[in-house]
Amino acid sequence: MKQHQENALVIARFLESSDKVEEVTYPGLESHPQHDLAKKQSKGFGGMLSFKIKGGFEAADTFLQNIKIFTLAESLGGVESLAEHPAK
Repeated sequence: MKQHQENALVIARFLESSDKVEEVTYPGLESHPQHDLAKKQSKGFGGMLSFKIKGGFEAADTFLQNIKIFTLAESLGGVESLAEHPAK
């Protein structure tokens, strides 16, 4: 779990620094509005994060059609890496 969380933080920081990403939601980021609360209440921040791509629906759809590592699916119970587009 420790490595899982560390990986999520690295990815969240990378996404946050990208000019193609509008917003990153991950409580492990110091920029998250409830970072301090999450830090007090838990020993880690987990491995799940979300982000919004600049350019709206079309840009997000293009991103999802071109990813190679993640599977486009909805599930919170598996161990695989998934990507989801809630507006689709």
